[in-house]
Amino acid sequence: MQDNARASPKRRIGIVGAGRTRQGLGPFLARWFEAAGADVHGCSGRDLAGARRAADALGAQLGHPVASYANAAALAREVDALVVACPPDGHLAGLDAALAAGVPCLCEKPLLPWAELGAALERVAAFRERGLLLAENCQWPHALGALDALAPCARDAPLRALSMRLSPSLPGAAMVEDSLSHVLSLLQALTDLPSGASARDVRQSDPGADAERNVVTFTVVGGEHEVAVELVLRRCAEQPRPAWFTAHGVRLDRQLDADYQFSFSGPGGRVAKVQDPLAALVYGFVKLLEQSNRDRIDALAAAVALRAQLYSSILAALRGRGG
Repeated sequence: MQDNARASPKRRIGIVGAGRTRQGLGPFLARWFEAAGADVHGCSGRDLAGARRAADALGAQLGHPVASYANAAALAREVDALVVACPPDGHLAGLDAALAAGVPCLCEKPLLPWAELGAALERVAAFRERGLLLAENCQWPHALGALDALAPCARDAPLRALSMRLSPSLPGAAMVEDSLSHVLSLLQALTDLPSGASARDVRQSDPGADAERNVVTFTVVGGEHEVAVELVLRRCAEQPRPAWFTAHGVRLDRQLDADYQFSFSGPGGRVAKVQDPLAALVYGFVKLLEQSNRDRIDALAAAVALRAQLYSSILAALRGRGG
């Protein structure tokens, strides 16, 4: 009983954009934060009425009342960490709310739209200077345990090429903008890129506004690293959405069973089960909230900054040349 009395109180989490509009991840994030031992205290939305609807839905899902707030700033002042799960046009307000309240932040990808690189780097620097945890919701690095299980020695050699297939729900430019952070985060997890890494030879197969399929290719160069990256996109409106990645010559196909359990099939038809990558990301974030590891906070900020730079430069190149 004494141990329980001394236990740390649950971290209070606020979610900006907790509804399921545009296939948002708010409800899924809420579930995993509670499973990780945090308390989803409240949420905000585009307006108070929307926040109240989202709060009622979350309360029914989680089994306890969830408060509603008129905006991200009001929410951030009442929590220990802020989760920005709204569409990208609302991310800046969420990041600024977290900074103003002095609380850590987990932000949905991309951190900011590609044309707002300056603002993105300024916010990353502000979080880092204050020693505040900032993470981006890029889940795919948490699937690499499957690669290690199915090809234990694959990562011993330098990475030369990375391919990834994703199936976004929206066509055209939105398909690329929604998916690019994923392959970049996977690249960062597989390769120790320096802060000055850059992308060159950027191409896409179909720049059309209504494109249902596209293949984006580029080469990332930094230090001794030079990696050819291919992002294969096929629009898919409904789950389960096909996804795979190939790294170090090993292709792994994602599989989801009826209970939404994750696994990957690899060479020879062998299968490796993994924790839901979103759950793994949330558990890691909550652990960092408890530890307040400055080295890890700095490393995450550096990774977010580099990803923002690569994301912006690749999309600027695609927009500039139109294909």
